[in-house]
Amino acid sequence: MRWLQLFVFGTIGAALLVQGAIQGRERYPIFRDNVPTRGTLVELHEEKSGESSVITYFPVVEFSTRSTARMRFRSDAGSEGAPEYAVGTEVDVLYDPRDPLHARIGSFTQLWAVPLATGCIGLTIVLLSCLLFVKIGRFEKGLRSVGSGGKGNAE
Repeated sequence: MRWLQLFVFGTIGAALLVQGAIQGRERYPIFRDNVPTRGTLVELHEEKSGESSVITYFPVVEFSTRSTARMRFRSDAGSEGAPEYAVGTEVDVLYDPRDPLHARIGSFTQLWAVPLATGCIGLTIVLLSCLLFVKIGRFEKGLRSVGSGGKGNAE
């Protein structure tokens, strides 16, 4: 039963590791294909989540494209409890020149925090599973050796 639990634990870790890699792979084209610029946070959109009284703040950013068109977007990533940015703050923006309305705040935390956290948690669980697998195996091998009078398999 212990081995089954360890296998399930390791499988969950592997799934999280793969999910983090997939999320990172999905974000890479944003850096590769999008155009960097600067924008100004003009508003904080507040949303209450479900029945709880926790408020999530989503930054609304205004920026200019290379063709000097003014664009405004609401970030997909918000912060709970307290806003991550104050109104009037200048932020890095990455936008797709073919579709500038699909812009993102170009900060490390906005783009990479979730994939890195997911991947690191998954990697930690996988490594812990492997370590426990080896330790439990050695422990049970030692118990078998002691149970046979310390003679091992020499009979």
